[in-house]
Amino acid sequence: MSKKPFVISILVLLVIVAGASFYILNNKIVSEPKVTVPKRVSILLASDLQLVAVDGLKEGLKEFGYIEGKDVVIDVKNPKGDRDLTKTMAAEIVASKPDLVVSVSTSASSAIKDADKEAALPVVFADVGNFKELGIENIQHPGGFMTGVVVDNVPAAPKRMEILKTLLPGMKRVGILVNNKHVSYNEILKTHEDGAKKLGLKITWYNVTKKEEVSPAMVKFIADKPDAFMTTSEATISGNAPLIAPVLRKAKIPSIDFNFERGVSSGYLMVYGVGRFDTGKQAARIIDKVLKGEKPGNIPVEFASSLKFEINAAMAEEMGIKIPESLLLQANKVYR
Repeated sequence: MSKKPFVISILVLLVIVAGASFYILNNKIVSEPKVTVPKRVSILLASDLQLVAVDGLKEGLKEFGYIEGKDVVIDVKNPKGDRDLTKTMAAEIVASKPDLVVSVSTSASSAIKDADKEAALPVVFADVGNFKELGIENIQHPGGFMTGVVVDNVPAAPKRMEILKTLLPGMKRVGILVNNKHVSYNEILKTHEDGAKKLGLKITWYNVTKKEEVSPAMVKFIADKPDAFMTTSEATISGNAPLIAPVLRKAKIPSIDFNFERGVSSGYLMVYGVGRFDTGKQAARIIDKVLKGEKPGNIPVEFASSLKFEINAAMAEEMGIKIPESLLLQANKVYR
């Protein structure tokens, strides 16, 4: 037998075996599903008030196609208004090295900034009132490792005063609770004082730094008898409406809150502010960009787009206050 046909047969057999092996291996690789490791997202709040922002954020991510537990794993830390605990939780989050940090509120964002001094982690913030406190000067190109959504709750303070003045044309003095330990304290004071000066009003400030100081401050407030009451953007004040609103209602002192989700339902007469659910949902668009590889420093800071105004007309009637038609027309919702 000639060796040539035998060699050719062997070569053909080897080609067939190699081809079959390649086909089997290739199909095995194709048939095996790729394992997707979910991105870890750690969220730091200031208090329960920001929980609705997390709901909005999750809804936004869902609309972008993210499945929680599969594409993203979200861990939420809530210090419930405790500033020392906020700093501790911020340090814990940074040490755990998630793929992305989301900070909701100015105090939470400031704590994350301080904890992440090496700028090792990307951060998207939401519900922040003062972006300059975070070291951001150019909102179109923030640089660094942070970007997000800013709300206008502090800048909108003069508008709240204007609403009160429209409600009470003879108003001379407004009482305001404030926390002098808040990171935006100086901005809060200046914005409110400037607004009051333009309207010919005087402000009496009542400082509270913790829950235990709220009730004594309200006792003094009622004794001083200012014409109206305003809240400021701060967790100690926002989170303790049950200690504030009923006192004002009993004394028949009109009030306006900035906290849209809880304002009127908490017992205040009026609310003018930004919805946190919408802010969280807006932040999801930026989070999507960062999770896909964009650097926060290259993503422009956005401003929350909608301020809403609501009035409890039933309470006004109970307090003997007639709401001007101009305010009723401005309101997004009137509770009767």
